Amino acid sequence: MNKRSKIIFICMFCTPLIVSIVMFGISELPVESPSPKNKFKFMTYNIHFGAGMDDLLNLERIAQNILSEDIDPDVIGLQEVENGRLTSHGIDMALWLARRLNMYYFYFPAINEHAYGLALLSKYPITSAKGYQIPSISLERVLIHGVVMINETLEIDVFVTHLGLLDWDEDLEAQVVFVLEKTNQVNTTSNKILMGDFNLEYNSAQLAPVYTVFNDTLGGIPRPRTFPSINLFGEPTESIDYIFTAKNVINIVEGHVISDFLPGNNPAEFGSDHLPVVATLTFP
Repeated sequence: MNKRSKIIFICMFCTPLIVSIVMFGISELPVESPSPKNKFKFMTYNIHFGAGMDDLLNLERIAQNILSEDIDPDVIGLQEVENGRLTSHGIDMALWLARRLNMYYFYFPAINEHAYGLALLSKYPITSAKGYQIPSISLERVLIHGVVMINETLEIDVFVTHLGLLDWDEDLEAQVVFVLEKTNQVNTTSNKILMGDFNLEYNSAQLAPVYTVFNDTLGGIPRPRTFPSINLFGEPTESIDYIFTAKNVINIVEGHVISDFLPGNNPAEFGSDHLPVVATLTFP
């Protein structure tokens, strides 16, 4: 092998290795610690695979929706997060959004081609995380549990989920029971948050067991609607996205749905077919 061939070989072999090391290092860099405070903002958002109501894939628009109203959430639960699929150009959406928002993250895929994966994003370290496959009939659904460490004296158990569809003959009562079994198994901290897209109305029989152990941060009746994000024939019609907090432990300062991201009502402003739910909370 002549000198020129050796140089070409070394470049071809080493360059991908160097790039992979650099990229891995970037994804593992520590996030700058947020300033101390006593109020924390949580958000749940079904991002619809990054595609908006105009059917265009745009993760930057998702990031802008998350940051709208100067919310700057501390912890985010995302649903319908893809990774490596042709429909989203092979993008690792959880990693992309975590880098864009400067947050730690944990991603857990559903087994059906990573289409219905979940992600937990946090400004604070996620000290442990685990995913579970929820019993499903049609599309696989999952639940993730992450422990977020705010400081040495405050840890929060955060659960994120996305339940199935009644129209597809899913047993949502069994799925709710499964989720509550997992939340009830946690006894390391009483600071429990359960959030996500439940595909159930607040007054449904299947969701009733959740209300026995958790408070709904959106509270009142009628409950604000979260789906679809824009309706050509009027307002959103369904209220199926939730942030629940452990009863008698966590104080709900405020909760609301972000229903408009820009002046007017342009489909291009909506990064997903769902609207984000935000809750401001304090802990003992």
